[in-house]
Amino acid sequence: MRMKWAAVAAMVTALLASAASAKDRALIVDLSNYKHLTDLPSDGRINAIRSRLISEGFEVDRLDNPTLSRMRAAVFALEAATQGEPGRTIILLRGHIVHDDARTWIMSQGGRTPDRYDLGSKALPFYLLDRALGSSAGSAVLATIPSPRPLDGLVDLENGLGALNLPQGVTSVSGTSRQVQRAINALLRPGSTTAELASSGATVDGYISSTTAFTVAENETPEDIGELAYWSAVRDIGTPEAYDAYLNRYPNGLFAEQAAQAIIGTEQDREAAIKQAETDLRLNRSKRQEIQRSLALLGYDPRGIDGVFGPATRRAIVAWQEDNRLEPHGFLDRDQLSLLTEVAARRAAELEEEARRRRLVEEARDRAYWNATGITGLEEDYRLYLDRYPDGIFADIARDGIADFEAERRAELSGRERAAWDRAEADNSIAAYEDFLADYPDGAFAETAKTRIAELEEEARSEQLRAQFGATENAVARNSATRLLIEGRLSGLGLDPGTVDGEFDASTRRAIRRFQKARGLNVTGYIDQPTMVRLLLGG
Repeated sequence: MRMKWAAVAAMVTALLASAASAKDRALIVDLSNYKHLTDLPSDGRINAIRSRLISEGFEVDRLDNPTLSRMRAAVFALEAATQGEPGRTIILLRGHIVHDDARTWIMSQGGRTPDRYDLGSKALPFYLLDRALGSSAGSAVLATIPSPRPLDGLVDLENGLGALNLPQGVTSVSGTSRQVQRAINALLRPGSTTAELASSGATVDGYISSTTAFTVAENETPEDIGELAYWSAVRDIGTPEAYDAYLNRYPNGLFAEQAAQAIIGTEQDREAAIKQAETDLRLNRSKRQEIQRSLALLGYDPRGIDGVFGPATRRAIVAWQEDNRLEPHGFLDRDQLSLLTEVAARRAAELEEEARRRRLVEEARDRAYWNATGITGLEEDYRLYLDRYPDGIFADIARDGIADFEAERRAELSGRERAAWDRAEADNSIAAYEDFLADYPDGAFAETAKTRIAELEEEARSEQLRAQFGATENAVARNSATRLLIEGRLSGLGLDPGTVDGEFDASTRRAIRRFQKARGLNVTGYIDQPTMVRLLLGG
Protein backbone atom coordinates (compact mmCIF):
# COMPACT_ATOMS: atom_id res chain seq x y z
CA MET A 1 0.00 0.00 0.00
CA ARG A 2 1.20 3.50 -0.78
CA MET A 3 2.78 5.46 2.06
CA LYS A 4 1.34 8.85 3.09
CA TRP A 5 3.24 11.88 1.81
CA ALA A 6 4.19 12.83 5.37
CA ALA A 7 5.93 9.50 5.84
CA VAL A 8 7.82 9.98 2.60
CA ALA A 9 8.75 13.53 3.57
CA ALA A 10 10.28 12.17 6.74
CA MET A 11 12.04 9.50 4.71
CA VAL A 12 13.47 12.07 2.28
CA THR A 13 14.77 14.17 5.15
CA ALA A 14 16.17 11.09 6.85
CA LEU A 15 17.72 9.99 3.58
CA LEU A 16 19.57 13.27 3.19
CA ALA A 17 20.32 13.76 6.86
CA SER A 18 20.90 10.10 7.83
CA ALA A 19 19.21 10.41 11.19
CA ALA A 20 21.06 8.43 13.82
CA SER A 21 17.90 7.17 15.53
CA ALA A 22 16.89 4.90 12.64
CA LYS A 23 17.53 1.17 13.04
CA ASP A 24 19.54 -0.67 10.41
CA ARG A 25 18.47 -4.22 9.58
CA ALA A 26 19.67 -7.03 7.37
CA LEU A 27 18.23 -10.37 6.30
CA ILE A 28 20.66 -12.99 4.99
CA VAL A 29 19.29 -16.13 3.31
CA ASP A 30 21.96 -18.70 2.43
CA LEU A 31 20.61 -21.70 0.53
CA SER A 32 23.50 -24.03 -0.17
CA ASN A 33 22.13 -27.42 0.94
CA TYR A 34 19.03 -28.46 -1.03
CA LYS A 35 17.00 -31.64 -0.56
CA HIS A 36 16.30 -32.23 -4.25
CA LEU A 37 18.41 -29.72 -6.19
CA THR A 38 22.15 -29.30 -6.82
CA ASP A 39 23.96 -28.02 -3.72
CA LEU A 40 26.03 -24.85 -3.77
CA PRO A 41 29.64 -24.83 -2.54
CA SER A 42 30.14 -23.59 1.01
CA ASP A 43 31.21 -19.95 1.13
CA GLY A 44 32.90 -18.26 4.10
CA ARG A 45 32.22 -14.81 2.69
CA ILE A 46 28.61 -15.03 3.86
CA ASN A 47 29.86 -15.20 7.46
CA ALA A 48 32.25 -12.33 6.77
CA ILE A 49 29.43 -10.16 5.40
CA ARG A 50 27.29 -10.97 8.43
CA SER A 51 30.09 -10.06 10.83
CA ARG A 52 30.75 -6.77 9.05
CA LEU A 53 27.06 -5.81 9.17
CA ILE A 54 26.86 -6.59 12.89
CA SER A 55 29.99 -4.53 13.54
CA GLU A 56 28.30 -1.60 11.77
CA GLY A 57 25.29 -1.81 14.07
CA PHE A 58 22.90 -3.79 11.87
CA GLU A 59 20.37 -6.18 13.40
CA VAL A 60 21.01 -9.30 11.31
CA ASP A 61 18.64 -12.23 10.83
CA ARG A 62 20.40 -15.12 9.08
CA LEU A 63 18.61 -18.16 7.64
CA ASP A 64 20.59 -21.21 6.55
CA ASN A 65 18.75 -23.54 4.14
CA PRO A 66 15.25 -22.42 5.17
CA THR A 67 11.92 -23.84 4.05
CA LEU A 68 9.55 -21.64 2.06
CA SER A 69 7.35 -20.95 5.09
CA ARG A 70 10.40 -19.95 7.15
CA MET A 71 11.55 -17.54 4.44
CA ARG A 72 8.11 -15.98 4.17
CA ALA A 73 7.92 -15.55 7.94
CA ALA A 74 11.33 -13.85 8.05
CA VAL A 75 10.38 -11.48 5.22
CA PHE A 76 7.12 -10.54 6.92
CA ALA A 77 8.95 -9.98 10.22
CA LEU A 78 11.45 -7.69 8.50
CA GLU A 79 8.60 -5.87 6.77
CA ALA A 80 6.83 -5.26 10.08
CA ALA A 81 10.05 -4.01 11.70
CA THR A 82 10.87 -1.57 8.90
CA GLN A 83 7.42 0.01 8.95
CA GLY A 84 8.06 1.58 12.34
CA GLU A 85 11.73 2.60 12.19
CA PRO A 86 13.03 2.52 8.62
CA GLY A 87 16.80 2.85 8.61
CA ARG A 88 19.15 1.13 6.20
CA THR A 89 17.88 -2.23 4.98
CA ILE A 90 19.94 -4.92 3.25
CA ILE A 91 18.56 -8.24 2.02
CA LEU A 92 21.13 -10.78 0.83
CA LEU A 93 19.95 -13.91 -1.03
CA ARG A 94 22.21 -16.76 -2.10
CA GLY A 95 20.92 -19.88 -3.83
CA HIS A 96 19.19 -21.16 -6.95
CA ILE A 97 17.48 -18.14 -8.52
CA VAL A 98 15.15 -18.50 -11.52
CA HIS A 99 13.02 -16.16 -13.59
CA ASP A 100 10.51 -15.92 -16.42
CA ASP A 101 9.66 -12.92 -18.57
CA ALA A 102 8.16 -10.98 -15.67
CA ARG A 103 9.18 -12.39 -12.27
CA THR A 104 12.11 -13.76 -10.27
CA TRP A 105 12.13 -16.37 -7.48
CA ILE A 106 14.64 -18.03 -5.14
CA MET A 107 14.12 -21.77 -4.63
CA SER A 108 13.42 -22.97 -1.10
CA GLN A 109 15.35 -25.74 0.63
CA GLY A 110 12.74 -28.41 -0.18
CA GLY A 111 11.98 -27.30 -3.74
CA ARG A 112 12.22 -29.54 -6.79
CA THR A 113 12.98 -28.58 -10.39
CA PRO A 114 10.16 -26.14 -11.10
CA ASP A 115 8.04 -24.87 -13.92
CA ARG A 116 6.39 -21.49 -13.69
CA TYR A 117 2.97 -22.95 -12.88
CA ASP A 118 3.92 -24.57 -9.57
CA LEU A 119 6.47 -22.12 -8.20
CA GLY A 120 4.03 -20.91 -5.54
CA SER A 121 4.77 -23.98 -3.42
CA LYS A 122 8.52 -24.17 -4.10
CA ALA A 123 10.04 -20.70 -4.23
CA LEU A 124 9.90 -17.22 -2.73
CA PRO A 125 8.89 -14.54 -5.25
CA PHE A 126 10.96 -11.40 -5.11
CA TYR A 127 7.87 -9.18 -5.04
CA LEU A 128 7.34 -10.20 -1.40
CA LEU A 129 10.46 -8.19 -0.57
CA ASP A 130 9.01 -4.96 -1.94
CA ARG A 131 7.39 -3.58 1.20
CA ALA A 132 10.38 -4.18 3.47
CA LEU A 133 12.75 -2.64 0.94
CA GLY A 134 10.39 0.13 -0.09
CA SER A 135 10.04 1.32 3.50
CA SER A 136 13.75 2.19 3.44
CA ALA A 137 13.69 3.76 -0.02
CA GLY A 138 17.01 5.46 -0.72
CA SER A 139 18.75 3.30 1.90
CA ALA A 140 17.69 -0.17 0.74
CA VAL A 141 19.79 -2.79 -1.04
CA LEU A 142 18.82 -6.16 -2.49
CA ALA A 143 22.00 -8.23 -2.91
CA THR A 144 21.82 -11.54 -4.77
CA ILE A 145 24.37 -14.29 -5.32
CA PRO A 146 22.88 -16.69 -7.91
CA SER A 147 24.10 -20.28 -7.88
CA PRO A 148 27.15 -20.93 -10.06
CA ARG A 149 25.63 -24.37 -10.79
CA PRO A 150 22.56 -23.78 -13.03
CA LEU A 151 19.49 -26.00 -12.73
CA ASP A 152 18.67 -28.40 -15.56
CA GLY A 153 15.22 -29.29 -16.85
CA LEU A 154 13.55 -25.91 -16.30
CA VAL A 155 10.16 -25.46 -18.01
CA ASP A 156 9.34 -21.91 -19.20
CA LEU A 157 11.99 -20.59 -16.80
CA GLU A 158 15.64 -19.54 -16.93
CA ASN A 159 18.41 -19.54 -14.34
CA GLY A 160 19.48 -16.31 -12.68
CA LEU A 161 17.90 -12.90 -12.20
CA GLY A 162 15.26 -11.60 -14.55
CA ALA A 163 14.21 -8.00 -15.02
CA LEU A 164 13.60 -6.76 -11.47
CA ASN A 165 10.69 -4.41 -10.90
CA LEU A 166 11.88 -3.13 -7.53
CA PRO A 167 10.27 -0.24 -5.65
CA GLN A 168 11.66 3.21 -6.28
CA GLY A 169 14.66 3.99 -4.09
CA VAL A 170 15.92 0.38 -3.93
CA THR A 171 19.36 -0.61 -5.24
CA SER A 172 20.02 -4.07 -6.71
CA VAL A 173 23.49 -5.62 -6.48
CA SER A 174 24.16 -9.02 -8.03
CA GLY A 175 27.27 -11.06 -8.68
CA THR A 176 29.63 -13.58 -7.14
CA SER A 177 30.06 -13.67 -3.39
CA ARG A 178 33.39 -11.82 -3.78
CA GLN A 179 31.77 -9.05 -5.83
CA VAL A 180 28.79 -8.70 -3.49
CA GLN A 181 31.08 -8.61 -0.45
CA ARG A 182 33.09 -5.79 -2.06
CA ALA A 183 29.90 -3.88 -2.84
CA ILE A 184 28.53 -4.16 0.70
CA ASN A 185 31.88 -3.18 2.21
CA ALA A 186 31.95 -0.15 -0.08
CA LEU A 187 28.46 0.90 0.97
CA LEU A 188 29.39 0.71 4.64
CA ARG A 189 32.26 3.19 4.28
CA PRO A 190 31.29 6.64 5.64
CA GLY A 191 30.22 9.01 2.90
CA SER A 192 29.86 6.28 0.27
CA THR A 193 27.04 6.39 -2.29
CA THR A 194 25.41 3.75 -4.46
CA ALA A 195 27.05 5.30 -7.52
CA GLU A 196 30.39 3.97 -6.25
CA LEU A 197 29.33 0.32 -6.45
CA ALA A 198 30.34 -0.15 -10.08
CA SER A 199 33.96 -0.63 -9.02
CA SER A 200 33.00 -3.78 -7.10
CA GLY A 201 32.47 -5.70 -10.33
CA ALA A 202 28.90 -6.55 -9.36
CA THR A 203 25.91 -5.74 -11.57
CA VAL A 204 24.20 -2.67 -10.10
CA ASP A 205 20.67 -1.59 -10.98
CA GLY A 206 17.75 0.39 -9.59
CA TYR A 207 18.34 3.44 -7.40
CA ILE A 208 21.79 4.90 -8.03
CA SER A 209 22.71 8.26 -6.50
CA SER A 210 26.01 10.11 -6.45
CA THR A 211 24.78 12.79 -4.02
CA THR A 212 23.16 10.89 -1.17
CA ALA A 213 25.37 8.91 1.20
CA PHE A 214 24.31 5.39 2.15
CA THR A 215 26.49 5.61 5.28
CA VAL A 216 26.99 8.97 7.02
CA ALA A 217 30.03 9.73 9.16
CA GLU A 218 29.27 9.66 12.89
CA ASN A 219 30.37 13.28 13.44
CA GLU A 220 27.96 14.67 10.83
CA THR A 221 24.79 16.37 12.07
CA PRO A 222 21.57 16.82 10.11
CA GLU A 223 21.32 20.26 8.62
CA ASP A 224 18.49 22.00 6.87
CA ILE A 225 18.56 21.18 3.17
CA GLY A 226 17.62 23.53 0.40
CA GLU A 227 14.95 23.09 -2.21
CA LEU A 228 17.40 21.98 -4.89
CA ALA A 229 18.85 19.21 -2.72
CA TYR A 230 15.38 18.17 -1.60
CA TRP A 231 14.17 18.02 -5.21
CA SER A 232 17.24 16.00 -6.18
CA ALA A 233 16.47 13.42 -3.51
CA VAL A 234 12.81 13.30 -4.51
CA ARG A 235 13.74 12.64 -8.13
CA ASP A 236 16.14 9.89 -7.06
CA ILE A 237 13.30 8.17 -5.19
CA GLY A 238 10.80 8.84 -7.96
CA THR A 239 7.59 7.66 -6.25
CA PRO A 240 4.26 9.55 -6.24
CA GLU A 241 4.60 9.81 -2.46
CA ALA A 242 7.99 11.50 -2.79
CA TYR A 243 6.60 14.06 -5.21
CA ASP A 244 3.66 14.61 -2.84
CA ALA A 245 6.16 15.29 -0.06
CA TYR A 246 7.94 17.87 -2.21
CA LEU A 247 4.67 19.66 -3.06
CA ASN A 248 3.65 19.76 0.58
CA ARG A 249 7.00 21.27 1.58
CA TYR A 250 7.27 23.60 -1.43
CA PRO A 251 3.70 24.15 -2.75
CA ASN A 252 4.89 27.02 -4.94
CA GLY A 253 8.37 25.67 -5.50
CA LEU A 254 10.49 25.86 -8.61
CA PHE A 255 9.58 22.29 -9.54
CA ALA A 256 5.92 22.23 -8.44
CA GLU A 257 4.55 21.76 -11.95
CA GLN A 258 7.07 19.02 -12.73
CA ALA A 259 6.18 17.24 -9.50
CA ALA A 260 2.45 17.37 -10.28
CA GLN A 261 3.01 15.96 -13.77
CA ALA A 262 5.33 13.28 -12.41
CA ILE A 263 2.64 12.11 -9.96
CA ILE A 264 0.15 11.71 -12.80
CA GLY A 265 2.66 9.90 -14.97
CA THR A 266 3.93 7.48 -12.33
CA GLU A 267 0.39 6.64 -11.18
CA GLN A 268 -0.69 5.95 -14.74
CA ASP A 269 2.38 3.82 -15.38
CA ARG A 270 1.81 1.88 -12.17
CA GLU A 271 -1.86 1.20 -12.87
CA ALA A 272 -1.12 0.21 -16.45
CA ALA A 273 1.58 -2.24 -15.31
CA ILE A 274 -0.76 -3.82 -12.75
CA LYS A 275 -3.51 -4.34 -15.32
CA GLN A 276 -1.06 -5.55 -17.96
CA ALA A 277 0.24 -8.26 -15.61
CA GLU A 278 -3.27 -9.75 -15.47
CA THR A 279 -3.79 -9.29 -19.21
CA ASP A 280 -0.58 -11.26 -19.82
CA LEU A 281 -2.17 -14.25 -18.07
CA ARG A 282 -4.61 -14.55 -21.00
CA LEU A 283 -7.47 -15.67 -18.80
CA ASN A 284 -10.36 -17.14 -20.76
CA ARG A 285 -13.85 -17.43 -19.29
CA SER A 286 -13.26 -20.93 -17.94
CA LYS A 287 -10.08 -19.84 -16.13
CA ARG A 288 -11.85 -16.80 -14.69
CA GLN A 289 -14.59 -19.09 -13.38
CA GLU A 290 -11.92 -21.24 -11.72
CA ILE A 291 -10.53 -18.12 -10.04
CA GLN A 292 -14.00 -17.12 -8.85
CA ARG A 293 -14.57 -20.63 -7.47
CA SER A 294 -11.23 -20.47 -5.65
CA LEU A 295 -12.14 -17.11 -4.12
CA ALA A 296 -15.57 -18.37 -3.06
CA LEU A 297 -14.08 -21.54 -1.56
CA LEU A 298 -11.73 -19.40 0.55
CA GLY A 299 -14.58 -17.20 1.78
CA TYR A 300 -14.26 -14.25 -0.62
CA ASP A 301 -17.63 -13.89 -2.34
CA PRO A 302 -17.35 -12.88 -6.04
CA ARG A 303 -21.18 -12.77 -6.32
CA GLY A 304 -21.37 -15.38 -9.03
CA ILE A 305 -19.25 -17.90 -10.93
CA ASP A 306 -19.83 -16.42 -14.37
CA GLY A 307 -16.32 -15.77 -15.66
CA VAL A 308 -16.88 -12.01 -15.61
CA PHE A 309 -14.60 -9.96 -13.36
CA GLY A 310 -17.02 -7.26 -12.26
CA PRO A 311 -16.86 -5.03 -9.16
CA ALA A 312 -17.79 -7.88 -6.78
CA THR A 313 -14.99 -10.12 -8.07
CA ARG A 314 -12.51 -7.25 -7.86
CA ARG A 315 -13.57 -6.61 -4.25
CA ALA A 316 -13.10 -10.31 -3.49
CA ILE A 317 -9.59 -10.22 -4.98
CA VAL A 318 -8.76 -7.09 -2.96
CA ALA A 319 -9.92 -8.77 0.26
CA TRP A 320 -7.82 -11.86 -0.53
CA GLN A 321 -4.77 -9.73 -1.32
CA GLU A 322 -5.14 -7.78 1.93
CA ASP A 323 -5.36 -10.98 3.98
CA ASN A 324 -2.22 -12.29 2.25
CA ARG A 325 -0.29 -9.04 2.73
CA LEU A 326 -0.22 -8.27 -0.98
CA GLU A 327 -0.85 -4.88 -2.54
CA PRO A 328 -4.67 -4.70 -2.65
CA HIS A 329 -5.36 -3.40 -6.16
CA GLY A 330 -7.81 -6.09 -7.30
CA PHE A 331 -5.80 -7.50 -10.22
CA LEU A 332 -3.84 -10.76 -10.36
CA ASP A 333 -0.39 -11.52 -11.69
CA ARG A 334 1.19 -14.91 -12.31
CA ASP A 335 2.61 -15.34 -8.79
CA GLN A 336 -0.65 -14.37 -7.13
CA LEU A 337 -2.65 -16.69 -9.38
CA SER A 338 -0.29 -19.54 -8.50
CA LEU A 339 -0.65 -18.78 -4.79
CA LEU A 340 -4.45 -18.50 -4.99
CA THR A 341 -4.72 -21.79 -6.88
CA GLU A 342 -2.43 -23.57 -4.44
CA VAL A 343 -4.21 -22.30 -1.33
CA ALA A 344 -7.66 -23.09 -2.78
CA ALA A 345 -6.60 -26.63 -3.71
CA ARG A 346 -5.25 -27.17 -0.20
CA ARG A 347 -8.48 -25.83 1.32
CA ALA A 348 -10.57 -28.03 -0.97
CA ALA A 349 -8.64 -31.10 0.20
CA GLU A 350 -9.13 -30.08 3.83
CA LEU A 351 -12.87 -29.63 3.33
CA GLU A 352 -13.19 -32.96 1.54
CA GLU A 353 -11.40 -34.70 4.39
CA GLU A 354 -13.75 -33.02 6.87
CA ALA A 355 -16.70 -34.17 4.74
CA ARG A 356 -15.36 -37.74 4.66
CA ARG A 357 -15.10 -37.85 8.44
CA ARG A 358 -18.54 -36.28 8.88
CA ARG A 359 -20.01 -38.81 6.42
CA LEU A 360 -18.51 -41.74 8.33
CA VAL A 361 -19.97 -40.47 11.60
CA GLU A 362 -23.38 -39.87 10.01
CA GLU A 363 -23.39 -43.29 8.34
CA ALA A 364 -22.56 -44.95 11.66
CA ARG A 365 -25.50 -43.15 13.30
CA ASP A 366 -27.75 -44.05 10.38
CA ARG A 367 -26.88 -47.75 10.63
CA ALA A 368 -27.26 -47.74 14.40
CA TYR A 369 -30.74 -46.24 14.16
CA TRP A 370 -31.71 -48.72 11.46
CA ASN A 371 -30.58 -51.56 13.71
CA ALA A 372 -32.81 -50.14 16.44
CA THR A 373 -35.86 -49.61 14.20
CA GLY A 374 -36.16 -50.66 10.58
CA ILE A 375 -34.37 -53.97 10.96
CA THR A 376 -37.40 -55.27 12.91
CA GLY A 377 -39.46 -55.24 9.72
CA LEU A 378 -42.38 -53.52 11.43
CA GLU A 379 -44.24 -50.77 9.60
CA GLU A 380 -44.14 -48.35 12.53
CA ASP A 381 -40.34 -48.84 12.78
CA TYR A 382 -39.94 -48.17 9.07
CA ARG A 383 -41.81 -44.90 9.57
CA LEU A 384 -39.67 -43.98 12.60
CA TYR A 385 -36.54 -44.54 10.53
CA LEU A 386 -37.81 -42.41 7.63
CA ASP A 387 -38.82 -39.59 9.97
CA ARG A 388 -35.18 -39.24 11.04
CA TYR A 389 -33.39 -40.32 7.86
CA PRO A 390 -35.59 -39.55 4.83
CA ASP A 391 -32.48 -39.76 2.61
CA GLY A 392 -30.76 -42.44 4.69
CA ILE A 393 -28.86 -45.52 3.62
CA PHE A 394 -31.91 -47.73 4.12
CA ALA A 395 -34.58 -45.22 3.01
CA ASP A 396 -35.50 -47.17 -0.13
CA ILE A 397 -35.81 -50.42 1.85
CA ALA A 398 -38.05 -48.71 4.40
CA ARG A 399 -40.28 -47.19 1.71
CA ASP A 400 -40.56 -50.51 -0.10
CA GLY A 401 -41.50 -52.18 3.19
CA ILE A 402 -44.21 -49.61 3.89
CA ALA A 403 -45.52 -50.03 0.33
CA ASP A 404 -45.77 -53.80 0.90
CA PHE A 405 -47.77 -53.27 4.09
CA GLU A 406 -50.08 -50.82 2.32
CA ALA A 407 -50.59 -53.24 -0.55
CA GLU A 408 -51.53 -55.99 1.89
CA ARG A 409 -54.01 -53.73 3.66
CA ARG A 410 -55.53 -52.60 0.41
CA ALA A 411 -56.08 -56.20 -0.64
CA GLU A 412 -57.91 -56.84 2.62
CA LEU A 413 -60.18 -53.78 2.38
CA SER A 414 -63.85 -53.92 1.61
CA GLY A 415 -64.75 -52.75 -1.85
CA ARG A 416 -66.24 -49.49 -0.53
CA GLU A 417 -63.19 -48.53 1.62
CA ARG A 418 -60.74 -49.52 -1.12
CA ALA A 419 -62.58 -47.31 -3.61
CA ALA A 420 -62.53 -44.41 -1.11
CA TRP A 421 -58.80 -44.79 -0.57
CA ASP A 422 -58.13 -44.99 -4.32
CA ARG A 423 -60.04 -41.72 -4.81
CA ALA A 424 -58.06 -40.02 -2.01
CA GLU A 425 -54.74 -41.20 -3.45
CA ALA A 426 -55.68 -40.13 -6.95
CA ASP A 427 -56.65 -36.64 -5.77
CA ASN A 428 -53.65 -36.48 -3.39
CA SER A 429 -54.91 -33.39 -1.56
CA ILE A 430 -55.37 -32.50 2.09
CA ALA A 431 -59.14 -32.27 1.60
CA ALA A 432 -59.32 -35.72 -0.04
CA TYR A 433 -57.41 -37.39 2.79
CA GLU A 434 -59.50 -35.58 5.40
CA ASP A 435 -62.68 -36.83 3.68
CA PHE A 436 -61.30 -40.37 3.82
CA LEU A 437 -60.54 -40.02 7.55
CA ALA A 438 -64.03 -38.67 8.19
CA ASP A 439 -65.53 -41.81 6.66
CA TYR A 440 -62.94 -44.28 7.97
CA PRO A 441 -61.30 -42.80 11.12
CA ASP A 442 -60.07 -46.22 12.16
CA GLY A 443 -59.55 -47.61 8.68
CA ALA A 444 -56.56 -49.57 7.54
CA PHE A 445 -55.13 -46.46 5.83
CA ALA A 446 -55.95 -43.97 8.58
CA GLU A 447 -52.31 -43.57 9.69
CA THR A 448 -51.13 -43.34 6.11
CA ALA A 449 -53.72 -40.62 5.40
CA LYS A 450 -52.53 -38.63 8.44
CA THR A 451 -48.93 -38.95 7.25
CA ARG A 452 -49.85 -37.75 3.76
CA ILE A 453 -51.71 -34.75 5.22
CA ALA A 454 -48.64 -33.79 7.28
CA GLU A 455 -46.41 -34.11 4.21
CA LEU A 456 -48.73 -31.97 2.06
CA GLU A 457 -48.96 -29.30 4.77
CA GLU A 458 -45.17 -29.18 5.00
CA GLU A 459 -44.93 -28.91 1.22
CA ALA A 460 -47.36 -25.98 1.25
CA ARG A 461 -45.35 -24.22 3.97
CA SER A 462 -42.09 -24.67 2.08
CA GLU A 463 -43.42 -23.81 -1.38
CA GLN A 464 -42.14 -20.22 -1.21
CA LEU A 465 -38.73 -21.42 -0.03
CA ARG A 466 -38.56 -23.94 -2.86
CA ALA A 467 -39.33 -21.16 -5.32
CA GLN A 468 -36.44 -19.14 -3.88
CA PHE A 469 -34.13 -22.16 -3.96
CA GLY A 470 -35.18 -22.85 -7.55
CA ALA A 471 -34.48 -19.27 -8.63
CA THR A 472 -31.02 -19.43 -7.07
CA GLU A 473 -30.38 -22.78 -8.74
CA ASN A 474 -31.44 -21.44 -12.14
CA ALA A 475 -28.94 -18.60 -11.77
CA VAL A 476 -26.08 -20.90 -10.73
CA ALA A 477 -26.82 -23.95 -12.92
CA ARG A 478 -28.62 -22.26 -15.75
CA ASN A 479 -28.13 -24.73 -18.59
CA SER A 480 -28.27 -28.45 -19.24
CA ALA A 481 -24.51 -28.71 -19.76
CA THR A 482 -23.88 -27.44 -16.22
CA ARG A 483 -26.55 -29.77 -14.83
CA LEU A 484 -25.01 -32.72 -16.63
CA LEU A 485 -21.69 -31.81 -15.04
CA ILE A 486 -23.34 -31.65 -11.60
CA GLU A 487 -25.08 -35.01 -12.03
CA GLY A 488 -21.85 -36.56 -13.26
CA ARG A 489 -20.01 -35.27 -10.20
CA LEU A 490 -22.71 -36.59 -7.86
CA SER A 491 -22.64 -39.95 -9.60
CA GLY A 492 -18.86 -40.08 -9.34
CA LEU A 493 -19.17 -39.55 -5.59
CA GLY A 494 -21.50 -42.55 -5.33
CA LEU A 495 -24.56 -40.47 -4.40
CA ASP A 496 -26.88 -41.98 -7.08
CA PRO A 497 -28.52 -38.95 -8.72
CA GLY A 498 -30.48 -41.19 -11.08
CA THR A 499 -30.10 -40.93 -14.83
CA VAL A 500 -27.40 -38.44 -15.83
CA ASP A 501 -29.48 -36.49 -18.33
CA GLY A 502 -29.34 -32.85 -17.22
CA GLU A 503 -32.82 -33.07 -15.66
CA PHE A 504 -33.06 -32.75 -11.86
CA ASP A 505 -35.62 -35.25 -10.56
CA ALA A 506 -36.36 -36.64 -7.09
CA SER A 507 -33.26 -38.84 -7.19
CA THR A 508 -31.09 -35.85 -8.07
CA ARG A 509 -32.60 -33.80 -5.24
CA ARG A 510 -31.89 -36.59 -2.79
CA ALA A 511 -28.28 -36.88 -4.01
CA ILE A 512 -27.82 -33.11 -3.63
CA ARG A 513 -29.23 -33.24 -0.08
CA ARG A 514 -26.85 -36.05 0.82
CA PHE A 515 -23.91 -34.10 -0.62
CA GLN A 516 -24.88 -30.95 1.27
CA LYS A 517 -25.42 -32.77 4.56
CA ALA A 518 -22.05 -34.54 4.39
CA ARG A 519 -20.27 -31.22 3.86
CA GLY A 520 -22.04 -29.13 6.45
CA LEU A 521 -23.83 -27.03 3.82
CA ASN A 522 -27.39 -25.74 3.96
CA VAL A 523 -29.47 -28.85 3.14
CA THR A 524 -32.09 -27.88 0.54
CA GLY A 525 -31.72 -30.32 -2.33
CA TYR A 526 -31.09 -27.38 -4.64
CA ILE A 527 -27.83 -26.08 -6.09
CA ASP A 528 -26.60 -22.78 -4.68
CA GLN A 529 -23.20 -21.12 -5.03
CA PRO A 530 -21.52 -22.81 -2.01
CA THR A 531 -22.76 -26.21 -3.20
CA MET A 532 -21.61 -25.49 -6.75
CA VAL A 533 -18.18 -24.42 -5.57
CA ARG A 534 -17.72 -27.55 -3.46
CA LEU A 535 -18.96 -29.81 -6.25
CA LEU A 536 -16.75 -28.41 -8.97
CA LEU A 537 -13.61 -27.53 -6.99
CA GLY A 538 -12.47 -30.82 -5.57
CA GLY A 539 -15.74 -31.73 -3.80
